[in-house]
Amino acid sequence: MHTSKYKYVSIVSAVAVLLLLGIYMWMTYRSVTKDIEERAGNQLMWAMFYESYTRADLVTAEDTLSLPQSRGNLSLASSVEGMNDALSRKYHSELSLDNVAMYVDSLLSIVRINRDVTVQEVELDDESGRMDGVRWKVVRQNNERSSSWSVMTKPVSIRRDQSRAIRLALNNPYPELARRLSPLFMISAIILGFFAVIIIQLLRFITEQEQMVELRNDFSYAMVHDMKSPLSSIIMGAHFLHSGKVDDKPQIKEKYYTIIEDEAEHLLALVNKLLTISKLENKKLILNKWNIYIEPIINDLVEKAKVKATKPIEVNISLEVKNVLADEQYLTEAIANLIDNALKYSKDEIELSIKTFDTDKYVLLKVRDNGIGMTKEEQQVIFDKFGRAAIHEKNRKGGVSGFGLGLNYVDQVMQAHGGKVTVSSEKDKFSEFTLYIPKETHKTHSIHDKITLG
Repeated sequence: MHTSKYKYVSIVSAVAVLLLLGIYMWMTYRSVTKDIEERAGNQLMWAMFYESYTRADLVTAEDTLSLPQSRGNLSLASSVEGMNDALSRKYHSELSLDNVAMYVDSLLSIVRINRDVTVQEVELDDESGRMDGVRWKVVRQNNERSSSWSVMTKPVSIRRDQSRAIRLALNNPYPELARRLSPLFMISAIILGFFAVIIIQLLRFITEQEQMVELRNDFSYAMVHDMKSPLSSIIMGAHFLHSGKVDDKPQIKEKYYTIIEDEAEHLLALVNKLLTISKLENKKLILNKWNIYIEPIINDLVEKAKVKATKPIEVNISLEVKNVLADEQYLTEAIANLIDNALKYSKDEIELSIKTFDTDKYVLLKVRDNGIGMTKEEQQVIFDKFGRAAIHEKNRKGGVSGFGLGLNYVDQVMQAHGGKVTVSSEKDKFSEFTLYIPKETHKTHSIHDKITLG
């Protein structure tokens, strides 16, 4: 499966989890709200019963048959309905909302439900004549605090034909909801945050893998392309020598032998560099550190650079420190890579500066050129193993070959020494690389150091 498919699956999974979590939280909210409605509705029914019974004692003092006959042996809801219907029709006594509110206030305090309520008398605004009709019209209410945000209890009928009812508007049920739902929401938020972090990290990993695949492809193309030229030169030289056309021309023959040897050494150096980088990355390289004298090493590298340079070159060497604790082979190769890098990215005339400085912990070796420089973006990836491959085509069209192993090699070698390499550059002006060479071995470094002091 391609990484893009993994990304789509991750996004769909995230959406599905969010949706399920949202549905679960909504259903839980509705369940808790319904529970509060039912509990408040039960208290309203008892409050209506107390109010109706008290009122009945007053208006039916001389009539002992009507109320029991109207009530009968029924449920609480039927009793409230029958009592209020009889009191209204026979005695013209209507339910007192204020008295109901008084009873409700006491009962809600017992069950710990917020007592900011409105008692409403409503009539069915529906020709169906059913209690479950969805449209109710408020006839009267004991206060004006209800709003569209209030939670309404189920209406309790006060007429046999169920045309009128009493309901309770819970104007502020949210403290109760918050108290009961806050643990769930908190746990859900933690789970959601944890899941979000996982998804973000997964998407970031997938994106990095996509970029790495792309860089590896670019790197492979660049490597094959740049190896093609020396291999072609070797094959062409060998074919020409094998043809016998230059058997009687020793100078030309020697020239082709030299070309073949140089190109073969170039390929061997490339393979060795790849193997060295692999060993450095896997912490399998053993460094042979000792106190080396770097002035002749730098002079030799500069002389070779002057021979290879196809443009006028001026080199300034200023060595404040001439001895460093390092592996001679790998440090020499690292410096050579920096000098070679300066030649590749040079202008019409090459100005090269090599200096060393002394600090408390490090010897600093600086290699500065007046070349084409780098942008900030290029500086961020220039030491990556595949960093140059990403911009290889652009550089190749500009006349620069190679696929960027050199600077990664320098970075790996300096890390193995317990130091580092940095770059300072300005586009179209200069580039300056600085090697930080430790004065003594870092004990915490993971690579085994074999040190010989001389």
